[in-house]
Amino acid sequence: MAVRPAARVLLWGVLLGMAFWRPAVGAATAPPPALRPHLVDPTAAPAVARLLPQLHLRYDPGLTPGERDREFLAQLRYSKDRLEVGRLVDLRHQSLHLLNAHGSREPSWEYLRRRSWPQGGRVGVTLSVPVWVPSQARRVPTYAGFEKRWETVAQTLPRPSGFVWFAPEMRDINDKARYRAERIHFEVNSRFAPLAALLLEYIFREGWYEPDRRVPLLVVRGGEDTYAAPAYGGPVTAQVLSFPDEEGTSLAARVVTVSLPHLAALYHGRHAQASNHRLGLALDLNDFNYPGVMDGPPNPISRALRQFDRDAMHRLDARHLPAWVYRAAKWVGLRLPQEWTYVGYHTDWAHLDVGTK
Repeated sequence: MAVRPAARVLLWGVLLGMAFWRPAVGAATAPPPALRPHLVDPTAAPAVARLLPQLHLRYDPGLTPGERDREFLAQLRYSKDRLEVGRLVDLRHQSLHLLNAHGSREPSWEYLRRRSWPQGGRVGVTLSVPVWVPSQARRVPTYAGFEKRWETVAQTLPRPSGFVWFAPEMRDINDKARYRAERIHFEVNSRFAPLAALLLEYIFREGWYEPDRRVPLLVVRGGEDTYAAPAYGGPVTAQVLSFPDEEGTSLAARVVTVSLPHLAALYHGRHAQASNHRLGLALDLNDFNYPGVMDGPPNPISRALRQFDRDAMHRLDARHLPAWVYRAAKWVGLRLPQEWTYVGYHTDWAHLDVGTK
């Protein structure tokens, strides 16, 4: 039977509409399965790989903030029961015991990550979690090794360890309406992985329901001794805030453009022997190394009183974590930045971990 011209036009319109339609981010539709937390290599820790699908948070239509919080807390309790974890610091003691049992002299993630737990499963796993990133952000691979200098890692690229995201323009970083849902990979202790996955999916889900709550997680660092992006690819520029003082409360920041010889100068780090990163039991969220900027934001180490006003800092530069992220981390049982000092009275605002005692 022949199709009339008018009907043919209508049919093509419907087909084209179906081809180009995408559910609006923040609608009732759940995110695609690829954005759910999972292990990159499920065979590394099969028990954890089986547990993670059971911990996925719901994306039902109309979930209220209170309902989302209650589900998150219930999933945390379930995860800890399955892992038989009481205090999170016990994970540190268990990891150190495993290192000592193998005769290791200095805590090293490069050594520990290859070990296996007595109950089975490798200690080191790579976790993939959903994150929000600015519209123009691009992916940057990272490398890790047991090296004394991050420059060595940046130049020799000993072992791939995941990736971070680079967003150079402040306008793009603060334009949450145009964020896109992506994922990020980082290494972590397999006994800590379910809790880290829950926290990061909770942060992502809040932005799914409320666009104003989208937090760009451009850097997530878990288990590592020393890491860096490649010292290749040429110079780059990026925008960052600079404040009038190093210690005060003033929020009168100005946007400055910083020039870097390569992205390794921005993405690098080396941890002290006692660091929980060397055990895969810490998270650094949005940890950067911008040089020559007053007070360093969004660098992690700060002694400025303005840093305690996390919501105001987040509004100025969305890379700063808002207060509700720290509240959720405390629900997990993590040690918060304001509960310890890095050196003197500096606070490491990017760092969350299981504690030391």
